[in-house]
Amino acid sequence: MKNNEAMSQIMLVVGCAALCILFADGVADGLVKPLVGRPRPCNDPLLKYAVDIAGNYRVSGFSFFSAHAANTMSIAVFFTLLVRNRTFTAAMLLWSLLNGWTRLYLGLHYPGDVLCGFLWGAVSGCLAYLLFYKVYLRISPKLNYISTQYTRTGYSKNDIDMVIAVMVLTVAMLMILSLYTMHLF
Repeated sequence: MKNNEAMSQIMLVVGCAALCILFADGVADGLVKPLVGRPRPCNDPLLKYAVDIAGNYRVSGFSFFSAHAANTMSIAVFFTLLVRNRTFTAAMLLWSLLNGWTRLYLGLHYPGDVLCGFLWGAVSGCLAYLLFYKVYLRISPKLNYISTQYTRTGYSKNDIDMVIAVMVLTVAMLMILSLYTMHLF
């Protein structure tokens, strides 16, 4: 937030991030899943006893395609296009891939569901960024950042490092908590 100068710029970023979720999730849950109607692996009559479900976690609904994968990939793509930093891009993509892996691990989706979710999420993130860019050019002055402390789109590298540190510490804490709940720690 603090890397944008005006409230209109901040609202544009927030609005486009919300549009990512609305578009990715809306198409997945509102359009594609009801049309395809494929059961989840954990509920498929042919597979449900062959699939090892973590904690017997079974949910209703359809499988194709993963809205979680689409949502996380759309946010990852939108913010990587916005920020333009390699380390941040790697962290965001790893976050999205980890989320997709949890969908497989829990037996909620087939691998193709997650891959299609990632693909649709990438398209949604790109479309949201294109909208952001068109509107941003109309409401903001042309700025050139010529400093090693900022990305070429004007985001502070120190702030990016802070976001990545929070992401890494969150994953580490979740791993410690999961080991603790499994009594391995």
